[in-house]
Amino acid sequence: QTPLIYDPMSTITFGYASCTGISILLVDALRSIGVPARLVGTPAWHGKEADGNHNWVEVWLGEGQGLAGEPWSFIEGSPAGPGEKLDKPCDKWFCNPQHFDGSTTVFATQFDRHSNATVYPMAWDFSNRNIPGVDRSKYYNTLC
Repeated sequence: QTPLIYDPMSTITFGYASCTGISILLVDALRSIGVPARLVGTPAWHGKEADGNHNWVEVWLGEGQGLAGEPWSFIEGSPAGPGEKLDKPCDKWFCNPQHFDGSTTVFATQFDRHSNATVYPMAWDFSNRNIPGVDRSKYYNTLC
């Protein structure tokens, strides 16, 4: 069972959290030192809620400095092993064709709620349509 701990203070207090909680803490920590970062994830692997969900972190590296010439790169909030790097997507446990088979959708949070109508679907609250988002599905399904 995934712990329902999402906020940074609870993550620090309890010493553990879901992938969402760990990722939110990392995004907040990075932002606190001036590194642009955002929460990203899939609400359902393969488009099926029964297959589970996952969240991780995207970090802004600058125009053309991220993976595949993008400004963003990504990293696990809680790396599954040593040696994860921002320039190596395949060192993340989830970045593979088994997870990204074309049917997995991926969204990142976005501050600007006026530039598009996309929302960030929260797997724990699908009815909440208030978080602006960016569809990153093509990027991850191509890269991974």
